[in-house]
Amino acid sequence: MKENLVRLRKGRGVLARDLESRVRPEFAELFGATTDTGSVLRQKVIGYLEELMVALPTQWRRAARCGLNLPPSTDGETLQQRLSVLAAEFFCDERTARRRMDEAFLQMAGNADRGQVPMPGVGHGGIGWYVDIFDAVLRLDTANPEAIERRTIVATAGSLDRIETSIDVPRHPSNHSTRVELTREMMFGGVVAGTGMGSSTNFSTEIILPRTLRRGERHTYGLIARIPPGQEMVNRYVYVPYRQCRYFTLLVRFPPNNVPQRIWRHEGVPHSAVHDEPKPGSELEPNLANEVSAQFRDLINGCAYGIQWR
Repeated sequence: MKENLVRLRKGRGVLARDLESRVRPEFAELFGATTDTGSVLRQKVIGYLEELMVALPTQWRRAARCGLNLPPSTDGETLQQRLSVLAAEFFCDERTARRRMDEAFLQMAGNADRGQVPMPGVGHGGIGWYVDIFDAVLRLDTANPEAIERRTIVATAGSLDRIETSIDVPRHPSNHSTRVELTREMMFGGVVAGTGMGSSTNFSTEIILPRTLRRGERHTYGLIARIPPGQEMVNRYVYVPYRQCRYFTLLVRFPPNNVPQRIWRHEGVPHSAVHDEPKPGSELEPNLANEVSAQFRDLINGCAYGIQWR
C-alpha cells in the first residue's frame, strides 16, 4: 500500500495527467475504481486518500496532503518544490520532510490494511463530524451541580463551520410538575449561536466554530452545563451517544460530607438499566478526593455509558 502512495506523489501527485498509469488494479480495487478513468478516477482516488487521513495527527496529515498534492494545493508542481515548502514549514531539512511524508504514508497504509475508514459523521444534530474524545467532569461539590464538558471533534464533511449538540436532563422523581431547566456556558472553542429544546428534558446548543474546518481536521471546545438553584438532579450522569464517539472519560466529584454508599458504572447497556441494581464487578470506590472515574472506548450509538450512585 505504501508503494502505491509513493508512486502517486511523484511529479504533480494526484493531479498528474498520467494518473491512470500510476493507479495499480489492486489499489483501485480498494475503493471501487477498477474500471474508472479520467476525472471519475481522480475524484475516487482523492476521496479515498482523504478517508485514510482523517484520523492522522495534524503534522502527518499535512505532510501527506503536501506530498500527494491534494487539492486545493499551492505547494508546488513538483515533488521537490513541495518538499521545500514542507521543510520550511516544519523547520527541518528536505530529507526530514520526506521522512515525515513516509511516516504519514505508513499510517495511511496501516489504516487501509486494517480496512479502517473514518466514522461517517452522522447523527443527531446533522452530518459532517464525529466526536473523537469526550471528557466530562461532573462536580457535585459546588453550590449547584455542573458538568464541565470538553469535546474534540473531527470533521468528515468537506467543510464544517457549525455544529449542534444536545444534553438530556432527566426529571427527578420528586419533581412532577416543575419545568426542568439547564444553563449553558461556552468556555472556549466556539460561540453559542442558539439554544433550543428537543423535548421537555432535552436541551440543544448550536455552536459556531472559530474557523471553518476542512475534512479530517480536529477541533476542541469546552462547554459548562449547570443545574439551576433549587432543582434536584437525578443520581447519575449517563451519556447515550446518538453520534459516533470514539472515547469517553467521566469523572464525578462528590462533596466530602455526602459521598454515596454505592457507586457503579454503566458500559454499553440499555438506558433502562439505570433502574436496575448494579451488575457484579461494576461498583466503584471513591478516592481520597471523593472522586470516581471511568473510561469507555468505541461507544455504540443508543447505549448508555456513565456513572450512577445511591
